[in-house]
Amino acid sequence: MEKVTFETIYQTLKKRILAGKYSIKMRLPIEDDLIQEFNGSRYAVRKAIKKLAAEGLVYSVKGRGVVLLEHSPQTQKFNLDLGNTNGVKQLNSGRALTYETNVVSFKQVMVDPELSAKTAFEVGIPVYAIQRLRLINGTRAVIDINYFNAQLTPGITPAIAKKSIYHYLKKDLKIKIAVVKRMLRVDSASELDIAHLDLGQNNCVGNMISISFNDDGRQFEYTESHFIPNEFNFNQLIRN
Repeated sequence: MEKVTFETIYQTLKKRILAGKYSIKMRLPIEDDLIQEFNGSRYAVRKAIKKLAAEGLVYSVKGRGVVLLEHSPQTQKFNLDLGNTNGVKQLNSGRALTYETNVVSFKQVMVDPELSAKTAFEVGIPVYAIQRLRLINGTRAVIDINYFNAQLTPGITPAIAKKSIYHYLKKDLKIKIAVVKRMLRVDSASELDIAHLDLGQNNCVGNMISISFNDDGRQFEYTESHFIPNEFNFNQLIRN
């Protein structure tokens, strides 16, 4: 029987946890039982548990095993990890959410002084300027305003933008992401937000700004993700 990868173990355990399969015991099966069940290596099981712990789903306690942390629909809905470098869909992997991405605008522009002041890109370099609407469970929940350095991220197309830019950057261009700086703030809703988001009575949006650098220390991305403020919560797990 072929050994199971850590990703399969992780995804299976995560689905079970979110479905409440382990809620009575409030802990995962012991390591040896997981190795036997999945026919996986000890390394794969430990790596899967480490990833679950990083997402705040479990916590290893000496002498007690791997304890499940309490969670509720409120703590899981559109719950994004600030430490994760991936896109919205991957941030919510394993949750029962449906996704659709619509490319609102796609063009290549040269950075002028105004755009440089906004994005920190140098004046005169070409960038892909992309706007993408994210529908989550049918709700027009997020609009991404992306700028990618076209010299460092060549070949981005509308089709790639609709599917996953980060998958293309990592798998096709082999870009290694060294650092992502993020800032959260609340902004007044712009005409773009009002036109595309299901804001309801809201007159403001949450705004997560991300600036990403490759392993050469070069900035390749500036993104603003505008989201409905009462539909999202963000988390950063702090361990003592």
